Amino acid sequence: MKRATSATPLIFVLLISLFLVTSANAQPQEPPPPQNGLEYVDGEVIIKFKKTTGPAQVSAVFSELQATALQPLKFIGAQWWRISGTTVEEAVSRYRNDPRVEYIEPNYIYHAFDTFPNDPRFDELWGLHNTGQTGGIADVDIDAPEAWDIATGDHTVLVGVIDTGVDYTHEDLVDNMWTNPGEVPGNGVDDDGNGYVDDYHGWDFAYGDNDPMDGHSHGTHVSGTIGGVGNNGKGVAGVCWQVKILPIKFLSDGGSGSTTNAVLSVEYATMMGVKVTNNSWGGGAWSQALKDAISAADSAGILFIASSGNDYTNTDINPVYPACYEVDNVISVANIMHDDQLRPSSNYGVVTVDLGAPGTDILSTMPGNSYATKSGTSMASPHVVGAAALLWSVAPSFTHYDVKDKIFSPVEPSVVLSNKTATGGRLNLYNMLSGLDSIPP
Repeated sequence: MKRATSATPLIFVLLISLFLVTSANAQPQEPPPPQNGLEYVDGEVIIKFKKTTGPAQVSAVFSELQATALQPLKFIGAQWWRISGTTVEEAVSRYRNDPRVEYIEPNYIYHAFDTFPNDPRFDELWGLHNTGQTGGIADVDIDAPEAWDIATGDHTVLVGVIDTGVDYTHEDLVDNMWTNPGEVPGNGVDDDGNGYVDDYHGWDFAYGDNDPMDGHSHGTHVSGTIGGVGNNGKGVAGVCWQVKILPIKFLSDGGSGSTTNAVLSVEYATMMGVKVTNNSWGGGAWSQALKDAISAADSAGILFIASSGNDYTNTDINPVYPACYEVDNVISVANIMHDDQLRPSSNYGVVTVDLGAPGTDILSTMPGNSYATKSGTSMASPHVVGAAALLWSVAPSFTHYDVKDKIFSPVEPSVVLSNKTATGGRLNLYNMLSGLDSIPP
């Protein structure tokens, strides 16, 4: 939902200060005439007379401009007129130096500032800003540019990507990659005493080493959606432009992994102090061990955000794990297409699936400084993870339940999701961030 139609009160930051001369003896300010390219209301001016100007003189100007008085601007002592005797440009030019007038100016038009990054492939990211560029419906997106007026992220927020690893050298990720401040890389010593030697970039549980480099592509792709560096003139922009991504590899280069390595991965994320993990994987049976690991993460204040799965199924009836574990920190995400429809393969459930997010034909980072599109609930989940990171960047005192509530409560209502998900809507970044008391105007 765009700002113009949002129910949330708008906060406009005006970059032009109006210095009003109130003393009769002060030298008059001389505002420049209307500038080319600046919008203003046709036929309207704001005019303020000097204190020495009498009612008869005011009436004379009123008559000369063939004016109609609109609502008075009482607190600043100015008047809002609609004029018909001349154009706005001519009126301002004629009266700006008139000895009776303190100032006269057009009724300029202001707009909400939408922050667009300079990343060259941003226009292809329909999930962040949908103009219909991929054949979908305009504004079926998460309102990212509107939200970026408020915040673009912070490197203090640590996100764990539990996946196939991450290409931590990628041009569009490297500045947002976490490195372990407690480790001296390559010295063969567990410097920080966490049980993992030289885990400078994270850990690879799939192969039991300290190099979580992505040999598949899946983990790199979801990482670009979460935190591709924004406004760096390269590739794409993630939901959260500044963040720290911790690669935790438990899926092999073939894309599969065991329960034990999943448990170890969640435990490692918990130990290293992440705020939220992305979990675009599933398919195993219910596991008490994995549920216990997720519960421990919950106790540590960590959100566990998971893709709902691509099984064309109602997971209220046929649950898929880990998305369906009944732990309070779990968020399950369905796959929304650019036309506001649920992708047919996406799992759904009014109890077990929480909300929808863009997940079809999502352009993101790939190993080797490349980019490609992928589809699936795996691509939907990182949009929500990026949203959580963005929210924590402006509200660092929020608990993980606070963040979860702020993601859920202002979702964009969707007819197709009303009987498919618990919230009945899709992710909306701007609705999530606007109205936060912790954000100054």
